[in-house]
Amino acid sequence: MLYISNRFKTASHLCCCGCGNKVVTPLNPSKWRLIDHGSTVSLEPSIGLGVLPCRSHYWIRQSRIDWYPSMTYGETQRAQRADHYTSQVYTGEIKPPPPPPPPAPSTPPGWWQRLIAWVATLFKRAK
Repeated sequence: MLYISNRFKTASHLCCCGCGNKVVTPLNPSKWRLIDHGSTVSLEPSIGLGVLPCRSHYWIRQSRIDWYPSMTYGETQRAQRADHYTSQVYTGEIKPPPPPPPPAPSTPPGWWQRLIAWVATLFKRAK
């Protein structure tokens, strides 16, 4: 069962593996997103409990549980670092890096490259 609090912007449930741990997922753009399908709900992204003894990892999609392999220590560490970074960007503590510059326009081939390409087509026709 998933408990949704619009007031506190959280979705809570007991870990789906049955270990009894309470899982609270903050609902905001840097954490989880709740999708209401009418009679079912989905929670994105996945729930990865690598810090708990059960190390459960699953998705809640249309009110069903889709199990994934348990999270390794390294995966848990990477996820925690990514979560911390996105939270800092979301709250304005840090600014995200600027987007990469657009690719430089390609220059059309010069006369020399066109000549080589033309000669190459002659050899291809001869075969």
